[in-house]
Amino acid sequence: MRTRSSDTRAQGATLAYRKIQDLEIDELFLAYMRRPVFREVCARAYGSQTPIAAFRAMFMNKPSRKGTFLPWHQDRWNYLDRDPLVTTWMALDPATVANGCVQVIPGSHKFGLINTAHPSGFLAAEQVPRYCRPESIVYLEVEPGEVVLLHNWLLHASDVNRTDASRRAFSVCYMDGHTRSSNGETFTTIFG
Repeated sequence: MRTRSSDTRAQGATLAYRKIQDLEIDELFLAYMRRPVFREVCARAYGSQTPIAAFRAMFMNKPSRKGTFLPWHQDRWNYLDRDPLVTTWMALDPATVANGCVQVIPGSHKFGLINTAHPSGFLAAEQVPRYCRPESIVYLEVEPGEVVLLHNWLLHASDVNRTDASRRAFSVCYMDGHTRSSNGETFTTIFG
């Protein structure tokens, strides 16, 4: 099971953070992650008898008036023996075009893995015009408490937050519980 870094330090109250990770080890967040609707989603993606683990559970933040464009990519990690396929993304603040909401190319997960040379699935510059045509982009504008289900191979990006308020979300990446990292690491079991 993954362990937390010993050099993680609280820096006081701030909305300037980018990520708070390892929330799957907190009982409150774990209870949310184990809701029946998420079990059903995972059963459809991985099969009803497959144990399910969390690759990561984290708060994500686009601080006000900060950040950069997060380029088009598929969520993948080349040090895992199989790719996680399901991510849930719950808005904690309104997500709008103005504050850099997630942008997707619907159906793009059906292309399979596009840039296997990049360890985290970012598209090469020459691939963007082919796969991410402007007329295909859908902006996922959602209200606080709404949850978006994403296939990890779905092409997505997000922009800078140009507003005076943070855009925060809680994200969980569910994966086959048999998944191992290249160093043999296992992950927190959620179902099974």
